[in-house]
Amino acid sequence: MSGVCRSMTGYGRGEVEAEGLRITVELRSVNHRFLDLQIKLPRSWMALETTVGSIVRSRLERGRVEVSVKREKLAQVSHTEAHIDHEFAARLFEGSRELAGKLGIEGDLSLGELLRMPGVVEVREVSPETREEGPLVEQALAVALDAMVLMRETEGANLQADLLAKLDRVEELRVEIATLARGQSAVLQERLRIRLAELLNDQSVDPDRLVQEAAILADRAAVDEELTRLHSHIEQAREALLGDSSVGRRLNFLVQEMNREANTCGSKVALQEISRTVVDLKSELEKIREQAANLE
Repeated sequence: MSGVCRSMTGYGRGEVEAEGLRITVELRSVNHRFLDLQIKLPRSWMALETTVGSIVRSRLERGRVEVSVKREKLAQVSHTEAHIDHEFAARLFEGSRELAGKLGIEGDLSLGELLRMPGVVEVREVSPETREEGPLVEQALAVALDAMVLMRETEGANLQADLLAKLDRVEELRVEIATLARGQSAVLQERLRIRLAELLNDQSVDPDRLVQEAAILADRAAVDEELTRLHSHIEQAREALLGDSSVGRRLNFLVQEMNREANTCGSKVALQEISRTVVDLKSELEKIREQAANLE
């Protein structure tokens, strides 16, 4: 089964609501040579930046990614907790006993009476800001990443199909160059014969010498090795596209190598027909280079 390529452009949004809060995470990504993260968090959540960055890096490999995290209160939700000052309560109780003894009064403070004394029990309100909200951010981030990865894979699949079609065209042009190159020797020999005849004022030309000189010219114009390497690069590019999802860097390198072989062919061939085909080949390679720049 073929692998899934990913584009570097995408968008994802995740939203989580809990305990009076709405947490929204938005992700936007564009092309970049490496993974460049720009994380925007509320000031009170700056401590989460490392965690957010680590989660994004575990899912994405390339692209300039903007991470925006927003926190919105849906309602004034508060939690209360009771705090008992045990030391103060103990001092009150002992003080009440001591006072009762001095005044000759019998009986101790009951627990209910003690708890109602000012300062013994303090009811504190705990606001949402003081609670641990990191897990909620991670949940929203996971949803946003799932959406972004899906979008990048969908666009990547389209790029993959287009690039494979372009590689097929490059192979067709390579075969066309190889076919034309096989006829170079005879064409060069005829050109050389006509040229020598003109220079020698139509005097006879030594056939053996003509064949020898034409062979030398044909050898200089031979592109067999370049076309063989070009075929190898094309096959490697196909394998890369059908393999791992992160193929951008490797494909970019292979396109550079294919361009190198195309340039060498263009500088060596002696026939105009081959030169024109080489130009078409380089044009297709440029289209591949532009598309490959979009892949993760």
